[in-house]
Amino acid sequence: MDAFRPSKAAEYRQQAERIRAFAEQVSLLEAKFHLFEAAEQLEELAADEDRG
Repeated sequence: MDAFRPSKAAEYRQQAERIRAFAEQVSLLEAKFHLFEAAEQLEELAADEDRG
């Protein structure tokens, strides 16, 4: 069943993309900053998973 389960890196990237899409709809600058920051952290986790 693991063959059908997305990798951790893929999961992190999907979460990052959902956060970015939501951030584009948010009008408050500070909230946008935090959402984009969270997305970047998820991308870093994904890159770590790819390396490790």
